[in-house]
Amino acid sequence: MKIMVITGSCLKTNSSANLCHISYINGMLKLGHSVDLLSFSEEGQVIDKGITMPKVSNHYVYDGLSLYEKLAVKNTNKKTAENHQQNNKGKEERFSFKNKLVRFIKKKIRASYGIYNPSIVWYRRAKKFHAETDYDIVISLSYPMVSHLLAGKLVRSGRVKTKRYIQIWEDPWAIDLYNNSYSENEFGQKTVVDKKNYIKCKKAENKVLGYADEIVYVSPITLQNQKKLFPEHSDKMCWYPLPSYYSANQTKIKTNHKSYGYFGDYVPRVRNLTPFYNAAVSLNIDLTICGNPSDLFEETNTVKIHPRLTLDKLKPIEDKTNVLVFVCNLYGGQIPGKIYQYAATDKTVLFILDGSEEEKCIIKKYFSQFNRFVFCDNNEVSIKEAIQKIDKNDLNEIENKPLMCFSEPVIVKQIIEDKKG
Repeated sequence: MKIMVITGSCLKTNSSANLCHISYINGMLKLGHSVDLLSFSEEGQVIDKGITMPKVSNHYVYDGLSLYEKLAVKNTNKKTAENHQQNNKGKEERFSFKNKLVRFIKKKIRASYGIYNPSIVWYRRAKKFHAETDYDIVISLSYPMVSHLLAGKLVRSGRVKTKRYIQIWEDPWAIDLYNNSYSENEFGQKTVVDKKNYIKCKKAENKVLGYADEIVYVSPITLQNQKKLFPEHSDKMCWYPLPSYYSANQTKIKTNHKSYGYFGDYVPRVRNLTPFYNAAVSLNIDLTICGNPSDLFEETNTVKIHPRLTLDKLKPIEDKTNVLVFVCNLYGGQIPGKIYQYAATDKTVLFILDGSEEEKCIIKKYFSQFNRFVFCDNNEVSIKEAIQKIDKNDLNEIENKPLMCFSEPVIVKQIIEDKKG
């Protein structure tokens, strides 16, 4: 089949979303499909040279940076260099004032982009695209959400002709933890803090969902929540795991000594890494943490902390790690994609459950069937018990073997063959 993939990001920048995007495309190629890609250009992006791009038939790119943003980047770099050369306190204070003014102006301009944020600039340029061929399937990938907006507009306008249009949402929009802040009342119920933003996002999300023939989520809980939130589109919705971009041929570690690694971001309002960190320090285990915010915890004799690293710098650290640590989100039911990647390795995976009791039950029930993970709750006592079992190799029926059911071609084949529309 001939497939068009649309995503409003530059796939050469290092993010978990982009690595998943690439994995979907690789799955299509491994199945023998012809793939064209429409994406964000490299202009103004921080490129990770360790990322290998899929060999698509055609790659169409559009610049998504506004002229102001381009000038702002240059101006910021210039001022940073000048600030390093300043020894005069008065001058430093003036630069500080100017920086605050620039941040204020940028905040106002960013707000003017609306709920799609600066990515709307890419949409305004890319909507001029016109395909010279017809496609069997068009697939849009988010994050960012503007990917679905563009794909829907291009398909509806006839600028891109296709038999089927599939939206893949790696995260929802209105109820996404990264998009909204939540508070908890005395009954443990979560409520949105910024209700205006929530309402705007929900309205836009509902409109975009209407464009699709099929809608794919990557968590059973997200699917459940989205069906309740948008019942008019529920018959088009389904869920499939994320495809794994990890190779099953992992570096063998010839030692019984356990070296733990947490690789990923851990923003406190989304993911609580504190209980695991405290348990690791208390038990004096060897641990490496790579991700942001890298200033949340302190290093110890046995705990090493790094910010987010490029793939080539991260790989040697991962290769020396034989216990991979996975932490669920605080709530919402969105499953971080790392678990599917870790499942493709031959290493022990510590699976730390979090969220509501219902969410934890659903997640554990699904992943327990594979006899692949060491489960515990996200509190110090439960985590310590799990770590002690791992250190003693008291893992019962758990097998540290790659799960091929999450491989790229397997997941993509299921999505393509499941015709919801």
